[in-house]
Order: sequence, then structure tokens, then C-alpha cells
Amino acid sequence: MLVCEDAPGYRLMLRVTLEDAGIEVVGEAASWDEALEQVALHAPEVLLVDLWLPTRDDDALRRLREAAPDAQFVALTGLSVTEATEAIGHLGIADLILSKREAMDSLVASLNAHLEKQKDSAA
Repeated sequence: MLVCEDAPGYRLMLRVTLEDAGIEVVGEAASWDEALEQVALHAPEVLLVDLWLPTRDDDALRRLREAAPDAQFVALTGLSVTEATEAIGHLGIADLILSKREAMDSLVASLNAHLEKQKDSAA
């Protein structure tokens, strides 16, 4: 998984929590350019992307999605899931939207459930 989050403390908390849950974090990015570089370097299976990295940029979101077309694209946002769906749903890029308003354990549980569902449907 590639963690794309510009807030260093939250990014670290995500990494530690994900790794504690058994998820391999192959890289981190704090900007759109870093995210694209990390995708090219690691070809991650999952992108966990803060929608405002550090600003919301629909073109950057599309470029990141195009750079990793086979990866699961998980959008992470400070908005509610409903608000985020309204904001980016028209882009058709996100496989899952998670809200930072959720507790970290709940967020990781939702992510794991989604990834297990994807694994089961691919089998």
C-alpha cells in the first residue's frame, strides 16, 4: 500500500496502524508529485490517498489513477463519505472512500473489509 497524506503526524499514525494490522506499506507521499514518483517506483496494489494532498486537484487525482490503473484507489478525506462522494464521485476514480472522522481502528477495519471483498471477487 502507498500512503499519500500530507500531514506528517497523521501519515505516521496511518502507517503504524496499517502495519500493526498486517498491511505492508511500500511507500509514503506528501504531495501529488511524490505520489506519482512512488507509484512508478513501487507499483502498489492499493493507493490510500488524501483528497487534499495538500490541495484538492482533480487533474492530479486522475493522473494518479491513470498511473496505477489496476490498484485499488482508496480516497481518504476529512469530509464525510457522503460529502466526499458528492465532491469526487463524478471523477469515477475511487474504489472506496474513507472519512478521517472515523476512529483509526474503524477506518482500518473498513479498508480491510473492502480489500478482502476485492480478493474474494477476484478469486
